[in-house]
Formats: sequence, structure tokens, C-alpha cells
Amino acid sequence: MLRCRELIIGVICFSIIASVISSYAEEEIEDLIDIAESKSKIIAIIEGTKTVTFDLRPNEKVLWSGSRGHLGAFLTDQHFFVISTSLDAWQPLPLRLDESGKGIASLSPYIALLVTGDRAVGFDASSNRFVEAQLPLNDELIAAEVERYVAVVITSSRAFGLAAETSAFNEITLRKNETLETLNLTYSKATVRTSDRLLTFESSGTIWKEHKLY
Repeated sequence: MLRCRELIIGVICFSIIASVISSYAEEEIEDLIDIAESKSKIIAIIEGTKTVTFDLRPNEKVLWSGSRGHLGAFLTDQHFFVISTSLDAWQPLPLRLDESGKGIASLSPYIALLVTGDRAVGFDASSNRFVEAQLPLNDELIAAEVERYVAVVITSSRAFGLAAETSAFNEITLRKNETLETLNLTYSKATVRTSDRLLTFESSGTIWKEHKLY
């Protein structure tokens, strides 16, 4: 009986330790790409061995840059550049003249996000491609955030979600006079609390889920 109890306690302790180790491993992703700008070039050094460069246009100005996990990115006044650890070249997304200087860029280890006046663009490190969603005309941008496996863009009339390894943004319409109260992103889930509802978007799914509060 004593041995049985000791065995049970041992299994429980092992499960707790394994859970802690798994949780810690989930939190830590090494930055695998180093980026730099030099002499009108953008440079990526991938995993310390492979160097990839791209020549900027004359007078093209870098506005933002970042690298996290498997991705590196530059935002200029003419392009949004992204590269992943599985690519051999920078991927350029041209910007329109009316988008120059108006983009908001952010990055997670797996998703790069750009929001301009009328579109949201995501780049996924697994598919290595840009996906785009048109934002409603005359809408106000309320929030644009990205975490490890999910990205969310909220305007005054819509909420857009993008999950890693998917090919499109998924959107849900906000009701008239419905307002955003809180937005919380974890590694794989976005939770949006509005004045009327609780909306959730998970990386494992492709649709928004709605939970009534009243």
C-alpha cells in the first residue's frame, strides 16, 4: 500500500515537472534571424550562416524593422519586406503612394503584420506568403496586435483574425454602437471583450466564436 502511494506521488510529481518544462519550452523561441540596414541594403543573417541582402531603391527610407523567432521584417516608405528562416530571398510587398508612412507593423515569431489605411496584410512563416484583407472604408483603426500564432486587427465595424498556417483573414462584424472594451492575446488565442459580447479567435480554428454576456 505504501509503495502504491509512493508510486502515485511520483507520477504526480513527474507530471508537474513535465508540465513546467513544457510550459517553459513553449515560452522560449530563439531569435534565428539577425537583420541590419547598410549602404542602401537590407541584410538578413539566418541562423548565423546564411546572408541574404536586398537593394533598396534610391531614396527609399526605412521606417521600422524587427526580428523575432523565425521572421525578420523591414517597413520602408515603399515596401514591406519579410523573410523567414526557410527562405533564400526577402519577400517585398509594394506599398501604394497613399500608404507611404501610414503603415503600422508588428511581428511575432511566426507572423508578420502590417496595417495601412485600408488593408491588413499578414505573412506566415510556415506558408511564406502574404495574405490580405480589405478594411472597411472610413473605419477607424482601434487595435492591431500579433502574438505567436494569431494576429488581430479591429476597426470600428469589424474584427479580423489571422492564424498561423492559414490562407486568409477571418472577420466578424461588430454591431451598431458596439464598442471594444478589452483585447487580450495569448500565444494561440485572442479574446475580445466588447460592450455586448465576448469574441474569441483561436489558432486551431478559422472562425470567430461569439459568447453572449447578457
